[in-house]
Amino acid sequence: MIEQNPDYFLDELLHLLKTNQFISVHYITIHRALERAGISRKKLKKVAAERNERLRADFIGRMAKYEPEELCFLDETSKDERTPARMFGQAKKGQRAKRKAKFVHGRRLSTEALLTLDGIVACTVVEGSMTKALFLEYLEHNVMSDVIIFPQIDSSHLP
Repeated sequence: MIEQNPDYFLDELLHLLKTNQFISVHYITIHRALERAGISRKKLKKVAAERNERLRADFIGRMAKYEPEELCFLDETSKDERTPARMFGQAKKGQRAKRKAKFVHGRRLSTEALLTLDGIVACTVVEGSMTKALFLEYLEHNVMSDVIIFPQIDSSHLP
């Protein structure tokens, strides 16, 4: 149960024991049982619920055929201070406490940036989510004006 819900408080575990198992114990007893099982309180690491390790490995394999100079990365990120997730959880000693959670909560700022070997060459910040219209405008006016298309096409070889 701790592996699936590492952010439960001791009083929540106590309530679950009472309602589901009809066991009445003190929360100190639960704490000591967790300690004996090698479980301690830790800061939670948030892992995106949308992450897929197999797709990520496939992407890395496909990208390996390109030279570093041929690559540029365009990505959006957002910032929101009001995320209501708990900060601490429990896990076995030597293991990280993590819980999958949605990252999007409330109003946010979105940043779009293009990263190359030369650093960030184009970026923009919008309030809320990046819409299709804003993204296309960003591509046209910021990205395409700053990026050299690679590889260069020699027009003398065209029919």
